[in-house]
Amino acid sequence: MGQADSWRLHGEWLDPVVCNTGTRKLKHQLDQTECTASPPGKPRLRLVLAGFVALLALTELGMRMGGLIEFPVYLRDDYFGYAPGPNQSGRFIRQNDWVFNDLGMGVAEPWKATDRTDVLLIGNSIVLGGNPYDQKDKIAPRIQSHLPSSCALWPVAAGGWTTVNEYRFLERHSDVVAGADFFVWEYMAHQMGGVNMWSRETAHPTQRPTWATGYVVRKALDRRFPSTPRFELRDPDDAAQNYDQFDLMLKRLVEASGRRPAGVIFLYPDQQQLATARSGLEWLADRPLLERLVAKHGLVLIDVASYPQWTAAMYKDGIHPTRDGNALLASILADAVRKHADRC
Repeated sequence: MGQADSWRLHGEWLDPVVCNTGTRKLKHQLDQTECTASPPGKPRLRLVLAGFVALLALTELGMRMGGLIEFPVYLRDDYFGYAPGPNQSGRFIRQNDWVFNDLGMGVAEPWKATDRTDVLLIGNSIVLGGNPYDQKDKIAPRIQSHLPSSCALWPVAAGGWTTVNEYRFLERHSDVVAGADFFVWEYMAHQMGGVNMWSRETAHPTQRPTWATGYVVRKALDRRFPSTPRFELRDPDDAAQNYDQFDLMLKRLVEASGRRPAGVIFLYPDQQQLATARSGLEWLADRPLLERLVAKHGLVLIDVASYPQWTAAMYKDGIHPTRDGNALLASILADAVRKHADRC
């Protein structure tokens, strides 16, 4: 039995040859210059590559349709670091709405000093809320829901901001300072050491990624193996000039308001600091400095740790509030605004 007969015995071309004419023939029927043999593994490799490309395409489509890259973008600044970009809105993972006005404040209404009582709500990610929360569940909208229409709340916040970022942003936007009738300013420990500058796209993206899958993978790896510290501990003894600048900004806000009290500073502890407070120890090293500033400018000081209803259950990750935590914190702050702000 010859080789050609053995190929036919199995009912198929066991060693097919691709010919210039586009037909398949047995090797003994063709001249060697007419045909070239297919490499044994090439068809299988092509199938694997095609499957891989199809998987990538489907993953990319799923990421985009699922809204995983429908997040706010940020602008970078050499002075105040970064801030949410202006005039944008979206729905993260197709369920969490978010919006920023013309100054990157977390409300839809464009900034304009009005004949209402304009209240600035200043802070970091605690005030901002971020992608994990729907717009209505964030602190600012919740506070606004407790206030009358004669009182307008304007959040000024970004995740990762220190108090230095915050007052520098206000320095750049003097019209916001001049138009404020009242303010509520969040303060956390270790916030006076300096300004946090923009660091990376996975933390504060400046544009929507071209390749959604790659971005999501990089962000997950960055969370698992962070290249820069998320929270930098700062010594208040090294921040004298920053306290002086903070003092000047408080003075400007008080003068713009023309009222006493012109604002509230609320102290926000993380979960570990709350436990320290509940044990009877001091959780905020620079409290004496803040108390002097509050007394100097006739402000109101609120320590969230002093509220018995604020418990460890209010934290979702040891720092940021749960939705219930947002609701409770908003209620505490709304009570203070109604009590101290004119027409609120």
